[in-house]
Amino acid sequence: MILGLLASCVDDYTDANPPRKLDAPTLRLSATGDVKLATVPVNAYQYTYEAYVTYSPVEFTVSIIDAPGKIGSVSVTNSVPGFGDVTINEASVNAIKGATTGSFKFTFTPNPELEDESDRSVNLTVVVTDSQLDEKGEAAPKSTTMVIPTKMQACVSEGIAGVYQVTAADFNFDGGALGTLDDLETDNEGPIFVELTQDLPGRFSIDEVTGGVWPVYYPGRANPVVEIDYCDPDLAGHPGGLTVGGLRTFAVEGMVNGDGTIEISWSYVRVDGNTPANPAKGTYTLTPVE
Repeated sequence: MILGLLASCVDDYTDANPPRKLDAPTLRLSATGDVKLATVPVNAYQYTYEAYVTYSPVEFTVSIIDAPGKIGSVSVTNSVPGFGDVTINEASVNAIKGATTGSFKFTFTPNPELEDESDRSVNLTVVVTDSQLDEKGEAAPKSTTMVIPTKMQACVSEGIAGVYQVTAADFNFDGGALGTLDDLETDNEGPIFVELTQDLPGRFSIDEVTGGVWPVYYPGRANPVVEIDYCDPDLAGHPGGLTVGGLRTFAVEGMVNGDGTIEISWSYVRVDGNTPANPAKGTYTLTPVE
């Protein structure tokens, strides 16, 4: 009788306190192609990612670094199907099913019928589900979902952030009077410096796009901070990011030379239509400060 009671108590305790379920899969992400990944650790085990891609195919690798319940299934979806297609490498998925670690690949291919390379955003959602069972031997899977905010843009190049000195300049003031680098340095009482800051891969801000003309000669005007795209060696104005203080829109063109110097041409118009005759514009050369 005592043994029977003990067995009953053990069964009741086991039913009321089933074994703790195993942890859900832990994921990591890498990518190849014209892509940059920004990584944000959530905790010691899991990360989140942001992807910046151009309009060319990118292959992502999802690494399952720990799936104690054994890998069961995976899925990848795209929040805006019209922006591109997701193709899962099924062979890589089949190779890891039933394992506790492994990796699989998928490719995101931007839609070639999109008319331009404007900024577009999608979410790529990866779900990895394990195949663990409960104490009764029934399926009780756990899943890990990784949402990858993915920004599609013209380029994701890096390498031009830093402080530069203006080492050559030619410009004219509003109205057409001419100026040179000697004038700038004399009136500034020293060299002119410009800083380029990376806002995100392929996108930079110039903290003073006129190469010293505005702060030296027009200190009452808003300092023209301008965002640019950096695609290959060419610098081009990024549409929608050039209006300063709501009054003026600056156009910027330029070239990054093989020696690291940057050639920039700038001009502006007033958005209210009151652009003066022969408005200020110019060119200058930036040389990296060691």
